[in-house]
Amino acid sequence: MRFAWFAAALGVALALGALPASAHTSDRQFWTSTVLTGRFEQSPWQWSVDVQARFSDDNKGVEQTSVRPALGYRVREGLDLWVGYADITTHRDGNDVEEQRFWQQANYALGDFAGGAVSGRTRVEQRFRSSGDDAGWRVRQQFRYANPIEGTPLSIVLSNETMFTLNETDWGQRSGFDQNRAMAGVQWRVNDGLRIETGYLNQYSNGVSADRVSHNLVLNTTLRF
Repeated sequence: MRFAWFAAALGVALALGALPASAHTSDRQFWTSTVLTGRFEQSPWQWSVDVQARFSDDNKGVEQTSVRPALGYRVREGLDLWVGYADITTHRDGNDVEEQRFWQQANYALGDFAGGAVSGRTRVEQRFRSSGDDAGWRVRQQFRYANPIEGTPLSIVLSNETMFTLNETDWGQRSGFDQNRAMAGVQWRVNDGLRIETGYLNQYSNGVSADRVSHNLVLNTTLRF
């Protein structure tokens, strides 16, 4: 099949993303996001605002919050280009960590497979932290598979995103493999303008002294205008 290798690669990546490191720390979190998105009338231009919050399991409440506005352009059906900004706060005992990002992204359709659709997302980020002056460059590659459940408004969703950093910075970024996120869940298309997605996301992060594995429950809501 034309796109079988995409599904095979996705399955391997999901399996690798769930493997723990030999020396690692582990935690559980709850991730939630609300995305508002729409198109400018009679135009290929579009916009989105993504508000996220992540809650840790150590009774400290919110671990990270972020706001991500973006502007997109539809090149053709199945290919969208985006530019955006992210304001991210990671809450720590003592001083919070503030991060700003500028990013560029391509969203593209890769075709049909086994009754579902395969898509990809490639993002390049420039990261700035309050604890340093350097710009940290990172590439994020995601593949996603969605398969509608016949006779229902539900779809099975599988995705995998791998991140690689391209340089070292004075605030601690190292070059090389950064993290992998493997997700399996269900999407509910409530109507044409509202989608709700929930599932399990395994995050494997490359740490300085020890790697980290996070077991996360995710809940994402998308509103289209």
